[in-house]
Amino acid sequence: MPFSSFQDPADLQRAQAAFDEMWRRIRPIIDEADQPRERDRLVYLVASYTLAARDEDDLIARVWERYWQR
Repeated sequence: MPFSSFQDPADLQRAQAAFDEMWRRIRPIIDEADQPRERDRLVYLVASYTLAARDEDDLIARVWERYWQR
């Protein structure tokens, strides 16, 4: 489980929901060969921003913006 370090079930749920939504958006536009690496990168970004975000929508917006910065 990628977000097992979160102690609060609400944080875990928010992180997983945000990841699922982000991956749904990003996966179709990523080459299949790059998907494992990009999935791991997305997990890291979601985990990094979860506690700072106000809610799931804020988390998605922060991760979306950061994901496209290379």
